[in-house]
Amino acid sequence: MQLLEIARKTVEKAARKGASQAEATVVVTDSALTRFTKNAIHQNVAQRKYNLNLDVVVDGNKRGSTAINSFDDADIAESLDSVLKIAKVSNPDPDFVSLPEPREIAPLPEIYNKRTAEVMPEERVDGVQSLIDAALDHDKRVRWSTGAYTTENCTYAIANSLGIEAETAYTRASVDIVVKAGDGEDGSGYSAKYSRDVGDFDFEAMARSAAEDAVNSIGPELIPTGEYEAVFMPATVSTFTGFMGRLGFSARAYQDGYSCLTDKIGSQIFDEKLSVTDVGRSLETFNVMPFDGEGVPKGTLRLINKGVPENLCYDSYTALKDGVESTGHALPKSGGFFFRGMPLPLNMVVEPGDATVDEMIEDTKKGVYITRLHYVNAIRRDLAVISGLTRDACWLIEDGEVKHPIKVMRFTDSIIKVMSGIDAIGENSTVEMLPSGTLPAIKVSSFRFTGQSEF
Repeated sequence: MQLLEIARKTVEKAARKGASQAEATVVVTDSALTRFTKNAIHQNVAQRKYNLNLDVVVDGNKRGSTAINSFDDADIAESLDSVLKIAKVSNPDPDFVSLPEPREIAPLPEIYNKRTAEVMPEERVDGVQSLIDAALDHDKRVRWSTGAYTTENCTYAIANSLGIEAETAYTRASVDIVVKAGDGEDGSGYSAKYSRDVGDFDFEAMARSAAEDAVNSIGPELIPTGEYEAVFMPATVSTFTGFMGRLGFSARAYQDGYSCLTDKIGSQIFDEKLSVTDVGRSLETFNVMPFDGEGVPKGTLRLINKGVPENLCYDSYTALKDGVESTGHALPKSGGFFFRGMPLPLNMVVEPGDATVDEMIEDTKKGVYITRLHYVNAIRRDLAVISGLTRDACWLIEDGEVKHPIKVMRFTDSIIKVMSGIDAIGENSTVEMLPSGTLPAIKVSSFRFTGQSEF
């Protein structure tokens, strides 16, 4: 039985059992992973996952939700009985109005790549071995590398009792590598690529890039805490845009009163160089889909126009609460998303500028070059203050020249403050497609370090 047929029949059964509204999401995912460390593969696995998520409504606004990993008729029937019991004993939700009505959805067959769907374990092993060998061959100071090569082939279907019926198939793949260099292994370089087509991966080029950064970052030094100019690579920019989505542009955050954009929509709060659009159907974004997690067609939504935030991201629940239409930003009701119920922009595109990375460095008097950040958390959601650590191949810049690598630093700063002082945005050659958006490099005038590390 086709997945859409399973979703449709499940919704029909829910209605017969007393649900006033129902929605079923049915997903089959084939994923594979080849992971390596210390120049050797230590994990080579593959799995197929089945997921059926069921949401029901009874008595107008009492809701229940459940998920199972089986498509067996008996299991679905048991799940239906369970979720209806949950809904009947749940408190009424005064903000719930309805599941979404159907809209026309244009298919996106380009998001499925046959080559990616059919990658064999031996091909992943060959790719990983190319990473390892190219990194070791780059320089005798390279000690080892670690990383992973993953592929995913997914079929996704959704149906609801109001007539929504949608189905799509997509593929996704990623490769990442961290290279360690130097006698103390304190030199560290990183490279990653994401694509729907595994044919896009240049393993040797990725390994050489990470190895070069690792060698060039041997012997990092401590620098004082304080304010610095900063040149952010796209992986770093993705941290800021990701938190902007969660803390600012989600209608759920706005309605719950902790959005950093409360009373700021339409005001100039970011630098005028910054324009960001969420383009849900763009093949230039990694999470492109024809419809969202509720079967609402995805589209284009301007988030920031020359520094001015213009719109919020809605799913049907938050949209009907505000008396507007869903913008198609409901998250998929399947594994891998930890913000269910919070509409989010997953296809953010930052408009490129005209600067090269070299030009950004040359224009820096006292600053830092940052490859990426990690262990980042929100400190003040309403002020968009986040804190985390630098990671892999970061350098001090003085008077337009890279002086030396720096040790791990802790930062604590406001995204709004950082992005209100943009000196330059990278040209197209700096743009990378990442899971949280398609982003260029960005140079900012002020970035605050609040702590040091001996690592």
